[in-house]
Amino acid sequence: MLLRTAKNALRSSVDSAAVLFGPQRRQPREPRLWILMYHRILPKSDPRYSREEPGMVVTPETLEMHLQILRRHFDIVPLSEWLDRRHSGQALPAKSCAITFDDGWLDNYEYAFPILKRHQVPATLFAVSHMIGTSDSFWPNRVAKLLERPRKELESIPWLAPHLPPEDFSPDAESASAQETASRVIGSLKTFSDDRIHSWLDSVAPEAADERAMMNWDELREMATSGFVEIGSHTCHHYRLRTDLPPDIIERELAESKKILGEELKQAPRLFCYPNGDVCEQALRQVPEFYQAAVTTKRGINVASELNSFQLLRLGIHQDRCDTEAKFYSRLANWY
Repeated sequence: MLLRTAKNALRSSVDSAAVLFGPQRRQPREPRLWILMYHRILPKSDPRYSREEPGMVVTPETLEMHLQILRRHFDIVPLSEWLDRRHSGQALPAKSCAITFDDGWLDNYEYAFPILKRHQVPATLFAVSHMIGTSDSFWPNRVAKLLERPRKELESIPWLAPHLPPEDFSPDAESASAQETASRVIGSLKTFSDDRIHSWLDSVAPEAADERAMMNWDELREMATSGFVEIGSHTCHHYRLRTDLPPDIIERELAESKKILGEELKQAPRLFCYPNGDVCEQALRQVPEFYQAAVTTKRGINVASELNSFQLLRLGIHQDRCDTEAKFYSRLANWY
């Protein structure tokens, strides 16, 4: 308890310092690009909020607050436009910010899209092409749903039991217990391949058509033609591009996603996002064959002269670390 109190006090001090002294307050020697990574936008009253991992969600009110702060300190730019200007040698703003959303969640259309239009803010949405318009679920969400079952039943599942936290596990007070437990189990399972995890889940909890989690094509088209949202590729099935994924599958995930999105949206995606941030040598070689740039989940602020266009850094944005102005300034500073 004392350690947690001390840790929270230190964080609070760092957050307060970031408001006054963070890099967003200073004029950099050369242009910098902040790329913010969002996933889900949900009100706390929405049942979907309580079922999601803490690091995956932000409320609409928090997103509104973020945009107001960003307007004070940055030029908010379309990511592809900033990259085009850098590539052609045009002048860049000293401090630019690009907003990105991963996956193609229905709530991005329901809650984020109206806010972007109201504030006239551009963004990039990375869509998982073969999940658009389906009732399919990502395996972490299937795991979270499975974990709603009684503990004794979960302990009888051979592949799951070793990854369950101790019964006396005490999560951080900032997070709901069920959410934090699910996050820990999901993190532990990430050492296995996506196919293996889906196979395990199919054996104990076959995927059933539930409420729709992802956008359909009409909703994605509306966003793409709005003038505010550019659509990028996030692969076909959200397979993590690791060395245990067969080479032909890696190539297909890159090529087919671009093809399907291009056919459905009448404009081929130029930008790519690595699922879960995982990347192997083959992916690094082949992504440039299909796309003009790619974002990672590696945390950092991009400096124009040091930029690797196919390993762009981002700052992950989520509710428990960005729900106040001070916390958001601290995340923008990338101090921890």
